[in-house]
Amino acid sequence: MRQRLLLLPLLMLALSASAQDSTVRYRYVPRVIIKLAPLSLLLDPDATLQAGLEVRTGQRNAVQGEIGFGHKGLAITSDDKKNFADWSIWRVRSEWRHYTGHYRTNNRKNIHIRSQFPLGNYLAIEGFAKQINATKNVVLYDPDPNFPNNQEVINRFVWGSHVKWGRQIAIPSDAPQHLSRVLLDLYIGVGIRYGRTETNSQMSTCGCGIIPSRFQPGNSILPSLTAGLKIGIGL
Repeated sequence: MRQRLLLLPLLMLALSASAQDSTVRYRYVPRVIIKLAPLSLLLDPDATLQAGLEVRTGQRNAVQGEIGFGHKGLAITSDDKKNFADWSIWRVRSEWRHYTGHYRTNNRKNIHIRSQFPLGNYLAIEGFAKQINATKNVVLYDPDPNFPNNQEVINRFVWGSHVKWGRQIAIPSDAPQHLSRVLLDLYIGVGIRYGRTETNSQMSTCGCGIIPSRFQPGNSILPSLTAGLKIGIGL
């Protein structure tokens, strides 16, 4: 009996160590993950249908590329596109990401759960570009020959980069010990963007407010924030 009592603390210590060293294992270990970005369609004023691929390049590293296209009819949020006769947008994103191997950490509860690719926390460096081509209807009280059909052609180009912090998780399947192929990728990031707007307008567009109108001709450099959710399927 005494020996059993002595073994009890050792068993508790072993269980504690097991909890600290436990690893979330993803049985598929995919090389490629196909992803969709639903928020770029549902919440972004510049709505696009956006899809991408994440490709594993090492034990903890991966690269990801995305492309998106949108037009005037896709916009769900209310904005000024009602004044545009035409509107199209292209987006591309590429990033390098490093998975830290951590899935969940709570020092107060002594929880240190690790993970394997493609699960867990990651850091990423992203580069992105966007191009908007639009034709805006212009209301003029005095017809201007510089505006055929009273329309203004606008071309806007944006380049930038973000540093991102993210977390990729898998949805549990019918068996608790298994994880499905469906992945959720949540992230937030900060960075900077450079924009250039070109128009055929000879008039100055109002740059009222703290942030000037993005369709005002000229160049701009602004801080940038990004946050989102992607849904992926591991192959």
